[in-house]
Amino acid sequence: MSVIGGVFRNRSLKVQLVVSHLVLVALLVVVMVGAIFSFFSLGRSIDRIFRNNYKSVIAAQHMKDALERIDSAATFALAGQTERARKQYRENLSRFTDAHYIEAHNITETGERKLANEIGSGFEAYSKGVHRLLYASPPMPADQARQYYFSTLEPEFIALKQDAQKVLDINQAAIVRADARAKAEARAASIRSIIVTIGAFLLALFFALRMIHAVLHPISTLSAQAEEIGAGHLDQHIDIHRTDEIGTLADSFNRMTDKLREARHLLEQQLHIAQRMSDAALTSLYDPVIVTDSQGRVVHLNRSAEGLFGEVGALVGVPVADAVRRPEIVQEIEDALHPEQRVRPDSERSPMLVQTDGAVHAYYPRATPMLDDDGTLLGAVAVLEDVTYLTELDRLKTEFISVASHELRTPVQSLLLSAQLLDRGAVGDLTPDQKDIVTAQLEDLDRLDRLMRDLLDMTRLESGITPPRFDSVPPAEIVQSALNAVSAQAEAKGLALTSEIARDIPDVRADRSQIIRVLVNLLTNAVRHTSEGGKITVRLRRDNASAMFEVADTGTGIPKEYLPRIFERFVQVPGATGGGAGMGLSIAKSIVKTHGGTISADSELGKGSTFRFTIPLAQDREER
Repeated sequence: MSVIGGVFRNRSLKVQLVVSHLVLVALLVVVMVGAIFSFFSLGRSIDRIFRNNYKSVIAAQHMKDALERIDSAATFALAGQTERARKQYRENLSRFTDAHYIEAHNITETGERKLANEIGSGFEAYSKGVHRLLYASPPMPADQARQYYFSTLEPEFIALKQDAQKVLDINQAAIVRADARAKAEARAASIRSIIVTIGAFLLALFFALRMIHAVLHPISTLSAQAEEIGAGHLDQHIDIHRTDEIGTLADSFNRMTDKLREARHLLEQQLHIAQRMSDAALTSLYDPVIVTDSQGRVVHLNRSAEGLFGEVGALVGVPVADAVRRPEIVQEIEDALHPEQRVRPDSERSPMLVQTDGAVHAYYPRATPMLDDDGTLLGAVAVLEDVTYLTELDRLKTEFISVASHELRTPVQSLLLSAQLLDRGAVGDLTPDQKDIVTAQLEDLDRLDRLMRDLLDMTRLESGITPPRFDSVPPAEIVQSALNAVSAQAEAKGLALTSEIARDIPDVRADRSQIIRVLVNLLTNAVRHTSEGGKITVRLRRDNASAMFEVADTGTGIPKEYLPRIFERFVQVPGATGGGAGMGLSIAKSIVKTHGGTISADSELGKGSTFRFTIPLAQDREER
């Protein structure tokens, strides 16, 4: 092994592979030469059978046939067919002579020459006897001819035929013996071929294993150490002392490892600096920050977050649900890690209240997924935006709107009553110009009164002053009540108002008047924004554990850029048919939200809009 390994180490990989293949080719040639030798040896045995004994067998068979034909010629003569007998005699006389000549000059077995001589001398006397019978002059009398045939010719014919049969038997027996020898030689050749093949295979296997070990052992060593390097163990050094391509590759790997080790050291330094800068940046942020991995486990908390949830050292690696114990934050992070499973629209999210240091702070959680350059999810970062001051401003604004609406409603009602009295002529008849002025005042005061009522309703809903009075209500009754409320308006405008109500929908848990108000508001908007001859459809169906109400129209539609803001306060679509102050949909959203449902809208400009909202089923709430 060491000798072969030394020889191979001092040659190039190409030469090593060529030498290993040449050894296998040489062994293959040895096996082929042995097989060819056995093939030619068997061929010579078969050739001897055909060249010697087979010729004698054919000759003996021809002599027997010729004798039988000559004997038949003699019987033809006895029957009086002399010419036919003479013709057959002449034809078979030469045939027998040729066959006997072949046999006499192809003596291969013991006793065969004696039989050939006896056949020659016996046939000479027999042919003369037959000639005498056929060519006697004058011809023999019939009785004498038969007597001559049976007493002389037939015994000679039988003796010659028996001698020819003996020649045939001797040569056939020789063929059988030669066949047995050929078979034995074939078996011996097969055994020799098998032995040579097995020997060559074992020898080839021996050399192949030696050569494979000599050539591939360093490659295996190189591969194993390369895997270690690939796994990050850059302290590996490949010790292969060869002058071939494998040695060159090992040296290249060692140089590459040195450079990778230096590069990793540099990257570690840069990463350490970047991590320190990142930690410092997160720590210096005023808002609490939570960083998780892709499995939702806490990786880092900044100083502000530690003040809310505890020290980072005790929380690293803990699932975020166990670390922060705030469902709002957990849901935000889950939505960031699994955006395809997002269940809440952004518009449904609200600040969460946290009490720290004796004060109540409002935070708005926002989470964003962290992705690498390939788009692989690394984790999520959640920032708790402190919106305490905004919440306070919103509270002050709501209180101001509530107070202002309440205080303004009394003078507005007084002005509205005064205008109505003037319009009815309580202080005398009005001129046409005065009538127009009073009518305009009535319209403006009525719009202002509706605005005051809407503002008061909004502030009461948001502050919880007038909470919903929940009850089990059949959803079909809600639909029917809303249809009755707007059917006159739809009919006056020439609109088709239809409903599609699914059967067997359980009762919903709702404040009947508030949900009817939502549905009436949606239907009123549909009537207002649908041209004459249009169609409005109200649908009611079950959506898992909720009942879904849907209002679809064939009206003007809503521009795409306004859809995300359509449920905000005072938002009105430019160019839309005049209506309220843009509070109706905002109030509808607040009502649906306090019922635990959702509301959304789809629209295509010029083709119509579809508004839908869900209300939980009373049955599902009771089961929970």
